[in-house]
Amino acid sequence: MPTHDHESRPREPPAEQSFWALVPRRNLRRALFLIVALAAILFIKRMGGFSLTKLFNDVAPPPAPPSEPPFQRLEVKPR
Repeated sequence: MPTHDHESRPREPPAEQSFWALVPRRNLRRALFLIVALAAILFIKRMGGFSLTKLFNDVAPPPAPPSEPPFQRLEVKPR
């Protein structure tokens, strides 16, 4: 049930927009950030950069020397 009978003229089509105007900017920024972050992680990994194993090996104290002789297996030789 129309409330304004005097406004029955046809609507005009919306103005044309470019493709980039239709792309949601917030989602595009997030996608670009994720792509750049992934590329940076892959670059650092390829260059052999920061790794936790190397960090822990540099910080950890050297292993203590063994106080007992190493374990030796018994060999049984037939007579």
